[in-house]
Amino acid sequence: MGLTRDIDDDLLAAISAGGFQPVTLVFVDWPDDPVRVHSGSGTISWGGHDWIGLHEMNAGTVTLPDEAASLAMVEGTATAGGDPDLIDEILGDAEAARGRTVQVWFGATTERAGSVLIGQPMLCFTGGIGTVSDEDTADGDIDMVRLVSLQITSGPSQRSRAATHHSWDDQRRTDPDDTAGRWVSGAIGNLVASLPKW
Repeated sequence: MGLTRDIDDDLLAAISAGGFQPVTLVFVDWPDDPVRVHSGSGTISWGGHDWIGLHEMNAGTVTLPDEAASLAMVEGTATAGGDPDLIDEILGDAEAARGRTVQVWFGATTERAGSVLIGQPMLCFTGGIGTVSDEDTADGDIDMVRLVSLQITSGPSQRSRAATHHSWDDQRRTDPDDTAGRWVSGAIGNLVASLPKW
């Protein structure tokens, strides 16, 4: 089987040996306050930043979008729980966060729930923030936990539109010796002028 992604040699060796301790690092370019968290406990220092464990927030999961071979947008989610006041603050910035960058790395630590990485984590997803919502969910038999959920997407939005316009002036800027654009523009003008008028 051939590798389709670049992976650090030390990380590959740890995965190949079996029995490794996986960790996921998630960066969210949240307005005014970028978020860096990881799937374990404690703080991991990597890439010049501190990554806080989701266990410190009481709850958290990341489900990445499936890889797609087309340009269609595919969706995943990132969910975190914690202080209801913090969740209210997050929801207040939800509209400004839409379309901001989300990146996810996969790595391994030296021990279970550890904070020391083996090699360099591998970038496995880059996308954007879609909708932001919250929910209350049962935690065990009695306690209710409030969660905030980010829709994370890859590919263009299904609501986006594409258009292109290329003029004779654009063509002259990139290739001043090309006269094809002038001839095509003239031919289109002649065609329009010769259309029958009803």
